Amino acid sequence: MIVSESQPRPGGAWEAQAAVALGCARSAGAYLRTQFGAASPRRYQGAHDVQLAADVEAQRRIVAGLTERFPGYGVLAEEGPVRRWPDAEHVWLVDPLDGTNNFGYGIAHCAISISLFRRRRPVLALVVDPLLRREFVAVEPPSGEPPAAPPGPCVPLRRSTISLVTNYSAAGRVWGDRMSEALGGKCKRVTSLWAPALDLALVSCGQLDGMICHEGDLLDVGGGTLLVRAAGGHVLDLSGEPFHAHGSMYRRPVSFVAARDERLARELLEYARTAAAG
Repeated sequence: MIVSESQPRPGGAWEAQAAVALGCARSAGAYLRTQFGAASPRRYQGAHDVQLAADVEAQRRIVAGLTERFPGYGVLAEEGPVRRWPDAEHVWLVDPLDGTNNFGYGIAHCAISISLFRRRRPVLALVVDPLLRREFVAVEPPSGEPPAAPPGPCVPLRRSTISLVTNYSAAGRVWGDRMSEALGGKCKRVTSLWAPALDLALVSCGQLDGMICHEGDLLDVGGGTLLVRAAGGHVLDLSGEPFHAHGSMYRRPVSFVAARDERLARELLEYARTAAAG
């Protein structure tokens, strides 16, 4: 398992796949840096989401690199065209620009997310911040291996910074407002940064303390939850059980809480349950 912010060196299980995926992400990241802050054609997808030309080109570069090296693997990517889980043992999930709205408006909080699923379970995840050049890579720990220790001291709720993630629907925004109100005054800060893959990467290394995700998308969060777990953090579904991303969740709403410390994760779970019940 590797979780790194600078020049990670993939090794062990899935070494070849990690090296190729990281190379593709770095290549796409170099392209995205040339586009950041420039006027870019955009196409609105609903009232709140956009697609940029930079999304499409970054995805083309990533998918071309992955399929050239691993032609037998399936690919599911944010910008299509495939809309159902491929009939393949190995499937890449690609979000070429997590945080497209941020990127389009010149806000430097976005990422490239690539994860590899084997038999519908994630075995490799990487998140690359193309602007600040932060890199996060993890592989599924071998069965029976003791979990890693969370990095750094645990932060209590009153001192924590929590990321809220929801979808773009009207109901999702109502939920977000309700959750912000519920957490208001209970923690140091609540953020809605609209780049969940990068937020989960920051949770994995302790730069964010936790996340509450309400009906997110597997493409956005599947790899990030593996980063958190591999770093010794905790990801719980709304029943309180450990959350493990799975291919059956594709195109279905995904809800969970994540934190480095299990106590904080369970506190966040209570707030998520209260908001859902409300």
